[in-house]
Amino acid sequence: MHPEEYTSNIPRDWRMNLTSQVAEYMQNRFREEIFEGPRALPNTSIPVPLLCRAERVIAVIVQAYQHPVIVNTVRHGKTLDTGASLHYQEINIPTVVLNANGNVRLWYLPGAISHAYQKDIWNSLHSLRRPLTESLNHYCPRGWRNDRELFHQAADLKGSLDLSPAWYQQGHGPPNFHPEVSKLLKSRNAHMGARGWVNDMSEFHSLLSGTLSVIHPRMYEAGREVLIRLNDLANRRDDADMRSILPIWSSVYNSVSIMVNRATPYHIDINGREPWLDMLVTVGEYQPLDFVIPTLELRLRYMPERTSVGWDDAN
Repeated sequence: MHPEEYTSNIPRDWRMNLTSQVAEYMQNRFREEIFEGPRALPNTSIPVPLLCRAERVIAVIVQAYQHPVIVNTVRHGKTLDTGASLHYQEINIPTVVLNANGNVRLWYLPGAISHAYQKDIWNSLHSLRRPLTESLNHYCPRGWRNDRELFHQAADLKGSLDLSPAWYQQGHGPPNFHPEVSKLLKSRNAHMGARGWVNDMSEFHSLLSGTLSVIHPRMYEAGREVLIRLNDLANRRDDADMRSILPIWSSVYNSVSIMVNRATPYHIDINGREPWLDMLVTVGEYQPLDFVIPTLELRLRYMPERTSVGWDDAN
């Protein structure tokens, strides 16, 4: 799909309209700061608190843009050698990481989210207590995502969830199958709290999507277009679950993973592609840690307020 094909209009009742307004403003503010473009004026429909949060994110993106770091990719790094990671380059300020060809590998944006806002985000997770707790019972002996050993044993709230308005069930890919709403977002499971959480966090996901629109405009536009076209699929297939969740889904990403009080072992997400960027946001109070990326030989200071956006295969 080429950018000139991104012509679909967002339905009037969708939360994605706010995302588009935020994204347009953040793009214009970035141009104003970096290229001395015309003064950016926000759409009056954007809530003032959200504008303030967008301003904070833009300030950090500008800092990162002005602090590029070039790294080489190490395809077969010592991914299980903790000792080796101690010698990796450490980054602890806003930074954009490039490869030798000048292509972006990741953005590191510490301080992009205020303490007060991250507290609100953390508190929102309590509405997901039931499905988070139940996720610990879904252990797969060949996987690690719900491995009880990786969760903080003393934590009151812990678990791991995946939410999506449209994804392919495992082993049910195209062309014989169609994407479906993830289990927790289906109408019959509204009592589990996931739909309410998506609705309550719509401004937060609009802010994250606005961030993507600045650092990877083409991916933002592609994600936005795909979600709009999913509405046509939902109508053709008379998919009531998808029709009801799309209006409150404000992220241009079609899935969100929520990991609460869990460590993550070294791994490579094999479904990633170099032009694509994933987004990782950390919230909460915990002692300083490092986010280690062996394939880039980097250590990112892993602190509250941190936002990282990077190529999926760089983990």
